[in-house]
Amino acid sequence: LAGDGINCEQEMSYAARRAGFHVDIIHINDLIRERVTQDQLKKTYRAVFLPGGFSFGDHLGSGRVLALKLKKGLNWDLEDFSANGGVVLGVCNGFQALIAYGAFGKNVSITHNIQNKFINRWATLKKTKCKNIFLKDIEEMHLPIRHGEGRLLFLPATKVFAAPEFEVSVQYTEDVNGSTEMIAGLTNPNGRIFGLMPHPEAAVRKTQNPQWTMSPETAHEDEVGLSIFKNAYQEVL
Repeated sequence: LAGDGINCEQEMSYAARRAGFHVDIIHINDLIRERVTQDQLKKTYRAVFLPGGFSFGDHLGSGRVLALKLKKGLNWDLEDFSANGGVVLGVCNGFQALIAYGAFGKNVSITHNIQNKFINRWATLKKTKCKNIFLKDIEEMHLPIRHGEGRLLFLPATKVFAAPEFEVSVQYTEDVNGSTEMIAGLTNPNGRIFGLMPHPEAAVRKTQNPQWTMSPETAHEDEVGLSIFKNAYQEVL
């Protein structure tokens, strides 16, 4: 999806194409204008990717306008889409939109980093024991993070590792932003809607990783972020 303020759609499109997808970059307002229904979505597409950026200026809160356009403007049911063979990936602002949309229930929210500033660096993530089609055969990842609001918080009574509405999928190996249990990403119960703050689409070639010069012989190899898109592609074939 594209939209005012979204700025990572080209990176995500490149990663998806590298994985094998045929990609259409479509502005969400065009989808609303053309009244693309849930049935049309399911008949035409097997994957929906929500890129990072600052969608619609993050007015009303990070990702909220985009979430409203998905839910109210299009009346799309992403849970139904995923239950019928589709996959959904939301990265950074796309993850924020999925949270606002309600893809992971009502007990989760996302707010400003505990440092109260924008973070732009690379971070190491580890996969949890979870059901997630995107993370097949992936245990650890080194991915870039670029966010000012990436701190995941939950209502006090929420058992984050035993919640019916979501599964914790990936955690940081260090506390980068104050997120509860160092959580970096969530998955819906069927493992086909995945939201994460780090950017796998910006880590599809080894030379994108700042550590690549330590192993220059790997310069032409793929980076782990591409595996997320390849796993999604294999799932929807």
